[in-house]
Amino acid sequence: MKRIICYLLIAVTFISIHAQEPVKREMRGVWVATIYGLDWPSVKGTDTSTAEAQRRSMTDLFDRMQRAGLNAIMFQVRTFSDAMYRSNLEPWAAALTGQRGSAPAGDWDPLQFAIEECHKRGMELHAWVNPFRYSTSTKPYTDKYDSKLRPMLLTYTTRPKSKREKAKTYVILDPGNVKARQHVVNVCRDIVSRYDIDGLIFDDYFYPDRLPLGAGYDYNEWKKSGSKLSQADWRRENVNLTVKAVGEMIKEVKPHVAFGISPAGVGGGNGVSASRYELEACHGNDWMYDRIYCDPLAWLDSGDVDYISPQIYWNRDHKSNPYTPIATWWSKVADRFGRHFYASHSLTEFDKAGGDGVITWKERTKQVEVNRNNAGNSTPGSIFYAARNIRLFGDFLSKAVYSSPALPPSYDWKQGNDPGPVTKLTRKNDSLTWRPVDNLCRYAVYAIPIDHDDLDAMSVNYGGYSAGYLLGMTYNPSFTLPKEKLKGYRYAVTPIDRNGHEWEPAIID
Repeated sequence: MKRIICYLLIAVTFISIHAQEPVKREMRGVWVATIYGLDWPSVKGTDTSTAEAQRRSMTDLFDRMQRAGLNAIMFQVRTFSDAMYRSNLEPWAAALTGQRGSAPAGDWDPLQFAIEECHKRGMELHAWVNPFRYSTSTKPYTDKYDSKLRPMLLTYTTRPKSKREKAKTYVILDPGNVKARQHVVNVCRDIVSRYDIDGLIFDDYFYPDRLPLGAGYDYNEWKKSGSKLSQADWRRENVNLTVKAVGEMIKEVKPHVAFGISPAGVGGGNGVSASRYELEACHGNDWMYDRIYCDPLAWLDSGDVDYISPQIYWNRDHKSNPYTPIATWWSKVADRFGRHFYASHSLTEFDKAGGDGVITWKERTKQVEVNRNNAGNSTPGSIFYAARNIRLFGDFLSKAVYSSPALPPSYDWKQGNDPGPVTKLTRKNDSLTWRPVDNLCRYAVYAIPIDHDDLDAMSVNYGGYSAGYLLGMTYNPSFTLPKEKLKGYRYAVTPIDRNGHEWEPAIID
């Protein structure tokens, strides 16, 4: 308890020093890792009692994330070419039921439930997909789904450099295989078309780390392709083709779904890729360009992604990869290509014995300020890894940097559709209700003191009403007013389309 009080005192001090108009739009996300049950679920099984326990733990987890001031959940739905949802393309995840391919009890669908619970809380749900990873074992899966995938797989076993080092095996869907790339697109299409997600996000697993070039592995594929690219560039192009195909699919099926990728923290190919776009080299070492063969600048340049969330997992005083110049570089890059940058921050210090939570949270709050100060024309944002680390320190986060609610980002390059103001806006005791204007709309709710006119309530730095009056966002045509806002206020409700555009308010006293 003494440690928690200490964190809150630091948070209050931080707020007083950095008092300013609240941020109105910001990505405030968290990674919820289901692989090995790291964040969820804590129990596995196929019986009804296990399903109910998983539901309870998910609602508890989401409640904690909401209290921390977050507005988006990155929920891992695909780890090893498996599913945390009902799929005809891939088997149920072992992390859910204990056995790959075994179905949970009844109609239990974690992704559908997660979407509903997020939306109840006014939070976005982004489906977190690992595009290529299949297994970390040489033993193949044997179920009916995987027999179709075997011709599309690439297996790489490392060669230990010493007797102490153990060999590691990576099995992935081969990015150089056209059918494998199409399978990834089909899986993503299935998720996007059947579920009311707000976003789809890839993590940073592409080719196996340090997959050798030259003879062996995908050498024959490269030669048979007739490509004039080098083998390394060909691999990067295979990743680009996958990203492009998924991006185009989303634009065709549900254009409002945001598409993001979370690559490693340093980009630009150590100047090689950056120079193609007349950008300066990023501070630090870009290992992903030549080791897992991906180039995020290509995705941004093509317009295939809506946001980038590099894993800048270092502190500001790190000797080789200090946070501030790297995050500033990504901010400028995102602004240059007209897309959003949301830094991914690591909280794994809490996993280490003797990890100092006070130092970690002070550092992370300052990193959030770096993101905000360098956002330019883009929307700032942070995504924290991982949810288990916010369980204990969410109060600190909500007090230090997320003391006021913020709307999710607006993707201004996507077309808006003015639905007109809501109608039939009524108030009964602490409840506001209205007639929905469009089944794809969300709503922002504001409480404005009666002695403030509309001009006073307008934001200085953002469009519409100031975030200082924002009570929250809802996916439903109703909102429960907090007790402290029941007297002396009038209330405004604005439609927000699924691309984030905010429209004309309706007002009631």
